[in-house]
Amino acid sequence: MKKNDLRAERKLQRKRENKKFILEAAEEVFSQKGYSQATVDDISDEAQFSKATIYRYFNSKSDLFSEIVMDSFLEARENLLRISKKNQSAAERVEEIIHFILSYFRSKKNIARIFLMERSSMKQILGMDIDNHVMPIDSKQHIPDDYLKIIKDIFEAMCKIIQEGIDSGEFREVDAREACLILGAMLRGFNFKGPLHEKEYSIEQSTELVYSFFLNGLKKTKD
Repeated sequence: MKKNDLRAERKLQRKRENKKFILEAAEEVFSQKGYSQATVDDISDEAQFSKATIYRYFNSKSDLFSEIVMDSFLEARENLLRISKKNQSAAERVEEIIHFILSYFRSKKNIARIFLMERSSMKQILGMDIDNHVMPIDSKQHIPDDYLKIIKDIFEAMCKIIQEGIDSGEFREVDAREACLILGAMLRGFNFKGPLHEKEYSIEQSTELVYSFFLNGLKKTKD
């Protein structure tokens, strides 16, 4: 590789690292202060970069938040697709997906709170109607195309696992897409318990509860 090529590669690597540091700092600031109260000056202080440097990478505070959200969606898709391709039983993969999603919700709880508490800001920034962002996959009019593509990929990967379990005889005959919608609703409902939150569960306890009720339900089996 030529010297000029090496220099260009090092420069590109520094840019990637700087952008990563800025995004991590911005996520921390947004988590602590919320979107409305956070400023680019706060992000500059947290990242220990000049304000001018921040603006070399991002045009505005809203651009920063949009990229954080998109990166979160991409991270979730990457992990769920990885789990879906594992050489495991369908039930094992469903359990791992439940564990990942609950862990993911826990790690992103502050960003999720911004979604729930600052609906008007989020609608303006992301073009997403937050009141409808947890609707079934067919509610396309409320979700921008970039986000919809990622959500569809995640949904289809989960449906594929459930369908494989049905085809192999591991699961009973159900509509895989309906089962996937129900699982998603259970995960969101369990994670965002709101005023009904009376007990703190570990990720392992949460996984076991959701997994058990999703697979077995409440009905007692006959002896």
